Amino acid sequence: MKLNPASSVKSADRAFDILEYVADASDPPSFSHMLTDLRIPRSSLFHLLNNLLARGYLEQDATTDRYRIGDQVRLLVHKISPPPLATIATPFLKQLSGELNETSGFYVRIDDVVEAIASATSSQALAYTMKVGERAPLYAVSSGKIVLSRMPAGELDGYLRDLTFEIITPSTITSKRHLREELPTVRQSGFAYSRGEFTSGITGIATAVTHDGRFFGALNLAVPTVRFTEERHAVFRRQLATAAATLGQAIAART
Repeated sequence: MKLNPASSVKSADRAFDILEYVADASDPPSFSHMLTDLRIPRSSLFHLLNNLLARGYLEQDATTDRYRIGDQVRLLVHKISPPPLATIATPFLKQLSGELNETSGFYVRIDDVVEAIASATSSQALAYTMKVGERAPLYAVSSGKIVLSRMPAGELDGYLRDLTFEIITPSTITSKRHLREELPTVRQSGFAYSRGEFTSGITGIATAVTHDGRFFGALNLAVPTVRFTEERHAVFRRQLATAAATLGQAIAART
């Protein structure tokens, strides 16, 4: 349906004008203030205010008769769905990949796998393409190891007890002891690695995206191993940590 400004309903416009006026006022306004500033006819203003009061979109102070925003407006605000995580994460991934010219992704846990819900691809000729919707076992990718490192001990024990490894590449971890021994280093450093364990020739590095103790997912880079030098490694960790912190704040603020 195409919007036609000429077909607007005057009474609806006036009701919104009242709500916006009350919301923007530094002090709760009176009837006379609105009558003067909004230039709505007295009778129309009276009926509109009564309707807004009856529906709970405005409240009136019993002592001063001045108006303020009602609880119904707050209830509507709380019903607004937050933007999808992918929508929030994508600008951060584009900035990160633009700065490093390496592929980046944001992964969330789904049972015993992680799924890429957003990604940004390097423009270099040799680059890994991270497909949105791609899933990987927790034990095989850097983002998955971040998830494992944050599991409570009992949950981790249950995961390992039921785990059956799939050999994805010649470098895929296939030892529960090896996997368990790797996790304390991940917890201590804040970074996890997948060295050709999911895709041969690709080194993954990931860190957690959190805010105030809430874990949202993992931010990672997928880098051709030939470019994963010690010098670049330090840059990757620094940039990932910065991006993860700002992304965590953005997700917390918008969800």
